[in-house]
Amino acid sequence: MADFPSLEPQARSYTPGSYAVLRTETLSGKQVSVRRNNAAINHVLRFTFVSGTVDTQNKIFSHYAVHHRFLPFDLPASVLADSDLTFPSGYQWIYARPPQASYEPSKITISVDLQIVAPYAI
Repeated sequence: MADFPSLEPQARSYTPGSYAVLRTETLSGKQVSVRRNNAAINHVLRFTFVSGTVDTQNKIFSHYAVHHRFLPFDLPASVLADSDLTFPSGYQWIYARPPQASYEPSKITISVDLQIVAPYAI
C-alpha cells in the first residue's frame, strides 16, 4: 500500500465523526436515543493544495486512480505537520470523494477529502 503523496497542504480541516444512534419514540411519546456502537464513524479530513504546476495535481490524481475508495493508505508526516492532529495507530484512510481541482491562471487548487477507517484483517 502506497502512502498518500508527501505534500504539504496550504489548508486543512477536520470534521469529527458521529456515533450511530437509533432514535425511537416510547409509548408515552418521549423520544429515546440509543447509541449503537462505542466508536465514532465518518471522521473527515480535508486538505487543500495550491500549486503553480500540474505536478501536484498528477501525484494526487494518480494516487486516487490506484486507491479510489477501496484500498486504505497511510498519511505521511508532512501532510499532518504543524496541525496537532493525532489519530489512533493502525487506522488508515480512504477517499471520501474524488479529488476536486479548480484552475486559475498560474494556480491550481486541489481539494481532497479523506475518511478514516479502522484496521481490519482479511
